[in-house]
Amino acid sequence: MNIPKITNKIAITTTILLIYWIFIFICINILGFKVFQQNITELFFFSVFGLFTILCSAMIINIMYNLTAIANKYQKEETKLNKKSYLKIIYFTTSLVVIFTSLYVGNIITSKKKETYFINSAKALVQEYSKTIEAVSNYHFSKNYINKTSSNIKFLSKIDENFPEITVIHLDKINNKNVLLNFSQYNYHYNVEKEPKKVDFILSTSKEERKYLFSIFSKQSIKHKFSSNKGRYEIYYPVKIGKKIVVLYFSQYNRYGKLGS
Repeated sequence: MNIPKITNKIAITTTILLIYWIFIFICINILGFKVFQQNITELFFFSVFGLFTILCSAMIINIMYNLTAIANKYQKEETKLNKKSYLKIIYFTTSLVVIFTSLYVGNIITSKKKETYFINSAKALVQEYSKTIEAVSNYHFSKNYINKTSSNIKFLSKIDENFPEITVIHLDKINNKNVLLNFSQYNYHYNVEKEPKKVDFILSTSKEERKYLFSIFSKQSIKHKFSSNKGRYEIYYPVKIGKKIVVLYFSQYNRYGKLGS
């Protein structure tokens, strides 16, 4: 049995597996590809620890069996990359490209599935609790509306596990300028001794989001808007009740093995 040859093969195989696994982990965490289930951080560190253990064991055994040869004879050899070596490099590089492409496509498929699932869940929630949705659509900026809406949102967020965070968005005016106001469950029991100010409820958005939301309230569009970024999924879901329009904002965050998960 050629122990040094076997340990060399184990060390090379383990190193390649480490490179693959680290490459996959980087794609998931830095580029935001979401393909696997959440909480893979522990799996990553345990598997890397296991591979390092195998690698170190193979190296120690190899060194032990070669100590005598090293002591008696030291030989320098210049190695040249032959055709076979170049092919191995090409195969390895190609395999990394294949892995990256698979993760990228898998991320797109996962996002599309999430979008469909979110839309169906939002639609079912709105239909099933139509009276609650109607109540939050009866907008008039006041303490009474803020408290009642916060209570209703808290109730809705408990119903569907997919939507732990729900926000109600309305169009209003401040100094004769259109602004977007948002209300959530965290506004519950608003300070009774203090008059609420609209400025405290302004929704901070990007230029694209404002353009989309203003088009909804101006009745130019009634389409939902879904987005996903690094495990955070969110959807703006407009609901038209009679002549009134209210936008429900649903969000969900999956850690997918982020550090600290």
